[in-house]
Amino acid sequence: MTALPLFGSSQRVQPWTGPSRLVLHCGFRKTGTTFIQDVLRDNAAKLPEGFAASPRETLTRGWRRAVADDIRKRNRATARELQREAQLLRAAIAAMPAKTALISDENLFGTDVVAPDGATIFELAAHYIPMLETALAGAPLELVFYTRDMGKWLRSAWGQAVKRKGETADFDTWAARQPALDWESGIATIRAAVTSPVTVYAMEDDLAGEAPLMGRALFRHAGLDDATVATFDLPDASNTALPAGAMDLMRKLNGLGLSPKDRRAVSQLVEDNPEVFRR
Repeated sequence: MTALPLFGSSQRVQPWTGPSRLVLHCGFRKTGTTFIQDVLRDNAAKLPEGFAASPRETLTRGWRRAVADDIRKRNRATARELQREAQLLRAAIAAMPAKTALISDENLFGTDVVAPDGATIFELAAHYIPMLETALAGAPLELVFYTRDMGKWLRSAWGQAVKRKGETADFDTWAARQPALDWESGIATIRAAVTSPVTVYAMEDDLAGEAPLMGRALFRHAGLDDATVATFDLPDASNTALPAGAMDLMRKLNGLGLSPKDRRAVSQLVEDNPEVFRR
């Protein structure tokens, strides 16, 4: 990846006046993030005093869009927009009336396993998260990631590419196009690029035991005790894997040259009616 100048050394760092603890749940994508965010969103009124959560909402939307634009274009204009959005994000977080802030957004470094320029999801994280660290200078930032079985993660990522990005290839063909990826070296790439503490949890650990709950390790990490979490209303699972027949149909639809708007509409129709493909 070619880095363009972003945050100049001449910038004055203002004292941090926001939450005394800032936990940034960065994904990874397809590791239960949507469920975690739904839990936080649905139970906002049950969070303890002094605790605030932002589950992939307006707080980070501008930064997400700036990153997506930068990945596509990579020029000085997109670099300036990243800087602007990073400073807006700093101001918004600093204004949160909380001692602990938990921000969950798996798309802070894009939505690709591999970007068009060949950068992997780990390289993208190592590129964009340090920009946020610079903007959030002085903030007590902690980074949290979830992983899952790599084979299952890749299959889920392929499914997302079919549903959201117009992928037409079957899984084996798609997987053969991907570079070799593994969690150990990927996380090491991120750790080497950032200065904030990094904590990694396994999705499988949250879903094991007598009381499985996706997100439990993150909730505990952020300071939500089990008694509080036990009062939470749990949402139905969303953005889940579709039946094989539905995936085959969507791949064929993706190859018809439909407009993005029409393709999304048909894709949503298929996603909303998975039972049709189980008969």
